[in-house]
Amino acid sequence: MTKFFKNLIIAGFVITLASIQMSPASAAFPEKPVKLLIGFGAGGGTDTIGRKIAIEMEKALGKPVVVINKPGGGGLVSWKNLVAAKPDGYTIAIFLPLNASIQKHLKTSKAWIDPLKDIEFLGMVNADSWGIAVSAKQSYSDIAGFVKWAKANPGAKVSDGGPATAYHWAWESFQERYGISLKTVTYKGGTSGGLRAVAGGEVIAAGSGAPEANSMSRAGLVKMLGIAASERNSAVNTVPTFKEQGFDFVFGPSRGFAAPAGTPKAVVKILADAVKKAYNSASYQTHLKKSGQGGWYLSPAEGKKYIKGTDAKFRDLIKKAGMLR
Repeated sequence: MTKFFKNLIIAGFVITLASIQMSPASAAFPEKPVKLLIGFGAGGGTDTIGRKIAIEMEKALGKPVVVINKPGGGGLVSWKNLVAAKPDGYTIAIFLPLNASIQKHLKTSKAWIDPLKDIEFLGMVNADSWGIAVSAKQSYSDIAGFVKWAKANPGAKVSDGGPATAYHWAWESFQERYGISLKTVTYKGGTSGGLRAVAGGEVIAAGSGAPEANSMSRAGLVKMLGIAASERNSAVNTVPTFKEQGFDFVFGPSRGFAAPAGTPKAVVKILADAVKKAYNSASYQTHLKKSGQGGWYLSPAEGKKYIKGTDAKFRDLIKKAGMLR
């Protein structure tokens, strides 16, 4: 082989190697804005968390993170859009593992995604506690008063966020535990829509976290009777826990971020690192303290383990209810 051809082969190898090393998936990402899908209405707890993290992710990524609200189905509308998107890292979504697992196993769900197969988890950033909010005009102001009223008024309407959501199953569990019968109603926008319905007298109560109801509570429109947590929320510490009131009931959702399955590992790492930086940012930590939304970080690996456990837990719960797919 002549020296000319040897040099030509070597040059071709070097060019090929360089092209691999500088591929868009590993070296150039992101080259354009990243879309963040939020499956709930503006103003609710999930929307607030998503937007706060998006602001900090922009700083880490060096590109805009564009928030797109796609409410419906307890997050499912946004997740169907997510898994249908090109797995290149430019479409991500805020993700609620509990909701996704319920949707997967509930036989009344017309569609679902598999949280164990259809996503690449990027990190957990929040965990909150469910609670009960009623109109500020109600005569009772505690859980005992609500339960007493509900027993005397079977079939009263409450807002749940949708049949395939954590808040719906919180109501189901609460009713079974304390012997009451309520009719759950879903409002567009999830929790924020339900709280507006409470203030307008359309329903007697809404499932809500204390931080989500705080602004309407300060405005004198609703009042929180309690939260299903092990301890009070430091930012809204006037709201007692159910346990303090003699009701041993703890329940709440968690929120993280996900990309479509098949997203290149190098891109997943870049996005996961940006989520972690956003979680640890001074701005986000200040938000958690002021708002009362709970901070809880899990890495992608830790999150996958949590999702697997959550999926198994709610499969068993739904099976016991006779509603397993």
